[in-house]
Order: sequence, then C-alpha cells, then structure tokens
Amino acid sequence: MKNHYINAHCQALGTLRLIPIYLDSPGIVSRATLIGAASEAIDQLSALPMRVLELADVYRCVNSVIHEGQTAYVTPTNSPEYPFGAVVADEHGHVCAAAMGKSKEGLAELIRLKLLPPTEGRGENAA
Repeated sequence: MKNHYINAHCQALGTLRLIPIYLDSPGIVSRATLIGAASEAIDQLSALPMRVLELADVYRCVNSVIHEGQTAYVTPTNSPEYPFGAVVADEHGHVCAAAMGKSKEGLAELIRLKLLPPTEGRGENAA
C-alpha cells in the first residue's frame, strides 16, 4: 500500500495550480477551497526549518555541476567557517569528489573543479 504523503512543496504547487482554474472557471473551484489550500500550504511551508531550505538550495547548486551517473550528497557541518559539505559518488558508490564550502556557490565551484579531468604533467606534451 502506497503512502500518499503530501509535502509542503507539493501542497504549494497544487495550490498554485488551482489559481488559473479558479480565475477561468470560478464555479469549478470555490473561493473557500482556494483560500483553504493556500492557508494549508503556508502553514506547511512556515513549519519547515530554514536549515532544510538552505540545504535544498545547496543541493540544487551542487547537483547542477555534477556529471551524468553521479549522485550528490550535501550536509551541514559543525564548522561556522564552512557551513556546508558535499560528497559526489558515481553509480558504483565510489567517491568522485568531496568538499566543504563557505557558500552554496563556492561549494558547487569546488566540486565542479574537483570533477574536471586530470591534466597530464605540467604543460609538457603527453608521450
């Protein structure tokens, strides 16, 4: 049996999708239904800790720089100087890159640089 848990994100999206229906055909979706759905979405979004939203944003940034077949994992750290950490693994679970960052953008850039292919030598031609 599947559990149909509606998280805050899904609730907010569902509410936003009701707006055009209400505006185009007010008889199909009542004003009370739209207000009730919006209130419920606001309550659920307000209940989310800010740290969860920050981590979701960090994940989005890091996930945008990884390659096909890789998975990003992000976490808060205990370091006030570097509040976020990330590990990227390939499809076999091998770690491809790991870093801690001062910001989500900085962390994503560190991961991107660590995922670049290694260069050969120090400028000489490969034999």
